[in-house]
Amino acid sequence: MLRTDYIKFARARGLSNRAIHFGHALKNTLVPVMTITGLQLGGLIAFAIITETVFQWPGMGLLFIQAVTFADIPVMAAYLCLIALIFVLINLVVDLLYFVVDPRLRVGHAGGH
Repeated sequence: MLRTDYIKFARARGLSNRAIHFGHALKNTLVPVMTITGLQLGGLIAFAIITETVFQWPGMGLLFIQAVTFADIPVMAAYLCLIALIFVLINLVVDLLYFVVDPRLRVGHAGGH
């Protein structure tokens, strides 16, 4: 990553190592990290069912398991819709963070067509 052309050009411009690492290299490496973090956070929330079932913690996951046991369709549907909404919101936040981190994604930036 630190051997790519834009890092070499930043060094040639005389930027400090701190400016190169935090201003150029870190922004480009954050995009995949944010993607994986968002997916892992969504999975953590969705699979809380297992933790709540194993430890018998009262929560949404245990409620869902009890709804499956008693065939309570409205509770199951509401839980699944809530988890889907949480996944969508997490992915929306991650996509919005892409615009903060990656300047190539901004529409009205200077130097564009």
